Amino acid sequence: MLEHSSTHMYAPLKATVILFLCSVLAAADPVVFGYLPTWQLDKLEGIDIAKYTHVSVSFAIPDADAQLTLSTAETVFSSLPQLTPGQKLLVSLGGWTGSKHLSDIFKNKEKRQYLQTQMIEWIRDYQLDGWDIDYEYPGRQGDSCHKFDAQSDTPNFLQFLTELRDQIDSEFPPTEDRGRKLITLATRFQPFDGPNGPLADVSGFAEPVDLINLMLYDFNGAWSDTTGPNAPVDFAPHKGLQFSFKSSIDQWIDAGIPAEKLVAGLPFYGRTVTAMGDMTEAKDMYESLKRSLIPQGDSDDIEESDPSCGGPKAFSGIWKYRNIRNEILGEDGEEPSGPWVRRFDETTGTPWLFNKDTRDFVSYDDAQSIAAKTKYAVMEKSLAGVMVWAMTNDYNNELLNSIYSAF
Repeated sequence: MLEHSSTHMYAPLKATVILFLCSVLAAADPVVFGYLPTWQLDKLEGIDIAKYTHVSVSFAIPDADAQLTLSTAETVFSSLPQLTPGQKLLVSLGGWTGSKHLSDIFKNKEKRQYLQTQMIEWIRDYQLDGWDIDYEYPGRQGDSCHKFDAQSDTPNFLQFLTELRDQIDSEFPPTEDRGRKLITLATRFQPFDGPNGPLADVSGFAEPVDLINLMLYDFNGAWSDTTGPNAPVDFAPHKGLQFSFKSSIDQWIDAGIPAEKLVAGLPFYGRTVTAMGDMTEAKDMYESLKRSLIPQGDSDDIEESDPSCGGPKAFSGIWKYRNIRNEILGEDGEEPSGPWVRRFDETTGTPWLFNKDTRDFVSYDDAQSIAAKTKYAVMEKSLAGVMVWAMTNDYNNELLNSIYSAF
């Protein structure tokens, strides 16, 4: 009877503590995770880096023997602005062209251990807060010459991460002030693949990993049958790829990753393709496209071979947001110059541009779509925050500020 009364007596106190802890967690500042490509360091001036909670230098690339290299490694860290207390500095491993050997490395014990040892050393040598791993893609074809194993890539990747977590926590024990060193991932818009496609349960990744950055872009492009949105909030039924910002978030949550570990990716860029017909008066953003070549994107876009797989030189078709603003749009960001027309697609929640002379179509994100996505991800779905590729693509911090306007 005494035990029962004691438990009953403290129940209100327990409930109060739980509510307090929940309110503290809910009040935590949203993550704003920015990727900083090493080849765009000269564009960092003017970027309000203090508004990014996490900055990840991209990319460290392992060779066939798991030896890590980072372009301009000796200067990249010294050239970074001083981060404020609480900001996290990471390095990203892999990327589109840097994932070539990851399948083989993760299935080989000696190579895994060698890579993990280097990652520990880099944390110490460069005073990192952790590592981001952008493996494109476990169990699925990434770049054309990259190996993959649909049967074992995903379990091997999880084993690597579990081992890495144990080693990091052993070398850098978590403290009350600092917490643990971070392991974050950049992932495709669908969960990791197994032999039969995306897995229904990837909950095992939630334990070793702190954040999963969902790359919610590149849904449609030169590989598609029609023009369409690069990063739709919603997809148009029966038009373009039937995945979107919203559906992808739901799929990852349904696959067992807690919302508070998910970070929604935002593209600070657009993609261009060439339409077959005139889209000047089009009612939507879908038109058959020419697939024979990728047109030039912005003035930074040059013809070059794939640095990982080689092949003929080609344009990427990428339009960085700052160049869309500088080269196409006017001061208000809405009235295009010359032969360009601008439309906003209500179904997909994204803007697009069309050049009447060349028939080039550009799907991109602007302040309106970025704010809407941020609000949905953080305020409605309770995700940890948002991620940006790439922070150096912004124009006068316009898109970055639109993120903060949504909190």
